Amino acid sequence: MLCLCASSFYCADNNSPEDKSWVLAARKFSVEGASSKAAQSAASVLPKLILEHISVGMVRSVERDEKAARKIDSLLTERLDLYLQLSKEVKARDSLALNNYNALAFELALADAQKKIKDIQEKIDANLKRQAGVFHPEKAKKKIIKELKPDLLGSNEKIALYKNDSEALFLAGEDAESQGLYSRKYEKEASSAKINAVVAGTISFLGDYACVNVELVVYPGAKKIASAMEVGSLSQVGEIAENLAFELIPKIANGLPVELNFKVNPGEAFSNAILTIDNIVYDPMPEKAVVGAGFHSISIEADNYARETFVYNFSGKSRFFVEVNFKEKSEGSVKLVLSKFVPGDLFFDGKNVGPSSKTDFVDVPLKVNGDTVFGYFESPLVDKKHPEKNRNEIMFMQIPRNLMVDGSELQARVKVFDISKNIDRRRKMMYLSYSALMISLPYLFYTYGRFTTYQRGAQTSYGNVSSDEFYRYKNLSLIGTGITAACGVWFLCELVAYLIAVDKTLPPRAKKIRPSTTRRMKNARQLEAVQSMMEDEANALTPFMPKDEGGKDEDGKKTQGPKTEGESKNELED
Repeated sequence: MLCLCASSFYCADNNSPEDKSWVLAARKFSVEGASSKAAQSAASVLPKLILEHISVGMVRSVERDEKAARKIDSLLTERLDLYLQLSKEVKARDSLALNNYNALAFELALADAQKKIKDIQEKIDANLKRQAGVFHPEKAKKKIIKELKPDLLGSNEKIALYKNDSEALFLAGEDAESQGLYSRKYEKEASSAKINAVVAGTISFLGDYACVNVELVVYPGAKKIASAMEVGSLSQVGEIAENLAFELIPKIANGLPVELNFKVNPGEAFSNAILTIDNIVYDPMPEKAVVGAGFHSISIEADNYARETFVYNFSGKSRFFVEVNFKEKSEGSVKLVLSKFVPGDLFFDGKNVGPSSKTDFVDVPLKVNGDTVFGYFESPLVDKKHPEKNRNEIMFMQIPRNLMVDGSELQARVKVFDISKNIDRRRKMMYLSYSALMISLPYLFYTYGRFTTYQRGAQTSYGNVSSDEFYRYKNLSLIGTGITAACGVWFLCELVAYLIAVDKTLPPRAKKIRPSTTRRMKNARQLEAVQSMMEDEANALTPFMPKDEGGKDEDGKKTQGPKTEGESKNELED
């Protein structure tokens, strides 16, 4: 059980992250003073290791200046697009003189071209006014300020890695790489890849030691917001990357670091406890840890105690207290049998615990901590129509927490079939029944409408309707009602069958064993014992039976000879 409390109890947490992600990338470091394979390898490995130490769950506080740089970049991109449109329309207007227009047609075409050019020019002017509002909001009009306000307000964004993979390094085009990190070309390619910041660095070597200089550049704007330097041996590349990441994290999060204070109950568990924060292991576990603000995944484990894991948004405060109340591990096992025997293998906790049996339980060794345990049953699925398509089907099951008692005898009902194929079949039948119901309605409406019309006409003496016609449509309306009612019942049945098929995707729960299952297992054991005894007796008598080579009668048929094993067994049973 985990308890969290903050140093300020009345401070509201307004830093909930938005859906938008702040994407961080890294490029291969440049090398100075060495050209060996080890140096080139370090240039590729170091940025990847730094990204591994950057918590994806962190949140970056994006301030107004960074939002303004994004808005300016988007306005510039919009202006460039408008300029290309303007150039196209101006050329189209100038080409009107080359066409064979009469005076009236030329004036109309020219007016239309001028209108298009004017519209684009007005859009460019409006774009420039919005950009001026970004630079000097005090001079801008209220309408422009109101329009720009949502784009310039500070916000929180989740930090994500480029391609969601720490192994993926960003590589721009040759022109962009040659022009450098701060060039417009490189900035454009980074923005096109939806990258908000790039980690770049330089490594200089002196013998077995290296000096690594790292900088963090934010786009758009190509602004360096952090730099770090570390010196170490090539054999300690991991430590170098960890130290550099630790220096960069506060600038990446753009907020004050958060201090986590841990308390472990019972106290004796703290001495051998291991702490893991975002895949970074602290062994032994420290009493305090400093992380960036945002979401973090924390796992704490100790000998003889169950692991405690949780994810929490550590933001809005500078200090958090984390209290861990360990539960003692309870090793044990439960006995499990299938209520209806199906050949296959049982898997729990990622391990094969044994094949299913008709006569005996399967021991499932588990850590019985009062939690629900999931497992699965793998069995061959036979396709009678296409034997070459036979395959193994996996069916999941669960043992509820209230039955997780050491030595308990449980049963589970598992039916092996293709769940997705069954759902598709039930869905098609439901659509078919629904289509039949819809098709039956026009016939019902027509026949019942004619019948009610004739009936009302007969009651009011309006119209000249024969009794044969009246009774004909009465019978037809009854038939239509019956067909529609049958189609409606069919559709409801198929709908229920479809919902049942979908419900079968949920893993069945194990239950306490029933007396009927116990009797079945006892009868199966007795039958196996009798069959085994008969086989032993047959094997014991076989060596003493006389051998007869046999002969043939006048017709050439075999009269007597050595008996086969099946014939001997049948005579023994008789």
